[in-house]
Amino acid sequence: MDAFHCYGYERLPTAVLAEEMGLSKSSLYNSFGTKRELLLESLAAYADVRATTIRKIAGSPDVLGQMRALLVDIAQNNDDGMGCFLVNTAAELGQHDFGVRQLLQSCFQSVVDAFELLVLAGQRSGEFKRNLNSAKAALMIVTNIAGLRVLAKAGIPPEHLTTAIEHPLTLLAA
Repeated sequence: MDAFHCYGYERLPTAVLAEEMGLSKSSLYNSFGTKRELLLESLAAYADVRATTIRKIAGSPDVLGQMRALLVDIAQNNDDGMGCFLVNTAAELGQHDFGVRQLLQSCFQSVVDAFELLVLAGQRSGEFKRNLNSAKAALMIVTNIAGLRVLAKAGIPPEHLTTAIEHPLTLLAA
């Protein structure tokens, strides 16, 4: 997953991928199939990690504060400057590979679903407005994060991005 995230799909030579995994090329193919199959597994694993993190925030006593911290980390760190693996792969392959596009839709949906749980938790705790449509709010959050990650990767200063975080949060906060 880290190798694909760092290099992208097309720029990642299979030999480098095998080396990163501590395998020979033949062992890589015997164990995981094609490079593309491994990419698909990596995308699903990445989405699962992200969704799990978001669900943990939904279970915290300070949903709004933890969500703000997550967004600030994206603005300041953005996965060590690499950006979002899902967004990067969508930009690289989404238009050209139908199977990757389908998986990305599923991966993004799992993240949206996790954010919907977060919104519902924030509504229950009184931190988020009760009249929000949780599904629409979750999609807005994921869309905002994708844009935030692209702008961070483009070199927009973190202090500008941090400012951009506050407006969507005011739309959610009670």
